[in-house]
Amino acid sequence: MTRAERRDAAGAPLSPDFLTDLFRNPLEPGYAAASAGRTGPPPPWWRRGTSALTVLVVLVVGVLLAVSYRHVRHDEPTRAQVRGELVEQIQRQDEETKRLQQRVDDLRDEVAQLRDRQLTAPQARQLRELEAATGLARVTGDGVVVRVGDGPERIDPVTGTEITESRILDYDLLRIANALWAAGAEAVAINDRRLTSTSTIRGVSGAILVNRLPVVGPYQVTAVGPAELAQRFAGSATGRYLTELVNRYGISYEVLPRNDLTLPAAVSPELHHAAPAPGSSPTGR
Repeated sequence: MTRAERRDAAGAPLSPDFLTDLFRNPLEPGYAAASAGRTGPPPPWWRRGTSALTVLVVLVVGVLLAVSYRHVRHDEPTRAQVRGELVEQIQRQDEETKRLQQRVDDLRDEVAQLRDRQLTAPQARQLRELEAATGLARVTGDGVVVRVGDGPERIDPVTGTEITESRILDYDLLRIANALWAAGAEAVAINDRRLTSTSTIRGVSGAILVNRLPVVGPYQVTAVGPAELAQRFAGSATGRYLTELVNRYGISYEVLPRNDLTLPAAVSPELHHAAPAPGSSPTGR
């Protein structure tokens, strides 16, 4: 039997191009006729009900938005007060930390003097060089100071919350430190917190932690390095990035070459593993 002679269940011949006809007229003729008989303008009660439902939905959404806005505006002074109190606590703790750090530095100097008396001159010199390289000793020299600070406080007119784009973030300080290392810095510190190979710069709940201790703005990143360190940093991608933040969000930013900088020693790390130095005997002799 050829395709033209085939019949469907009703006995009607199939169209030569069955798929084209199927997509062109998807409804069975009887269903199509019944649907055409039901079409026409909706009754008046349907239009009135639809309009009333639309108005009701708009009113409910408007009430919910108004209530949410009032809650946000009502809670904003409390959040601002809490944040201000936290900043004051951080500043007080920072001053206490600096005082204790100075005491630690004085004790470290005493220990170093006693230690040098027991070592030969070459051994003491090598030890001081290793401490300077690892950040465990104070470093003095010429370098640069990069100062950054938050821009003017900006409040969202709709929600009443602070817009954080004008604030210095942990990412910004991390980028500054990495750019200074890349420009040839030999030692770097953030707000007198010396950075080492194990240092961390993190943001936690709006605060910035350097070596797990909070720092507050304006932030001062100090680096000891070659004479062209300031010029290299200012011309780097990070320098251009900070300039863009100045133009867009009003943050403060300046690069200042300095002579006779002193960077404090880092806190001694907590070591969990140790191995004998190459060439040493197990007995230490």
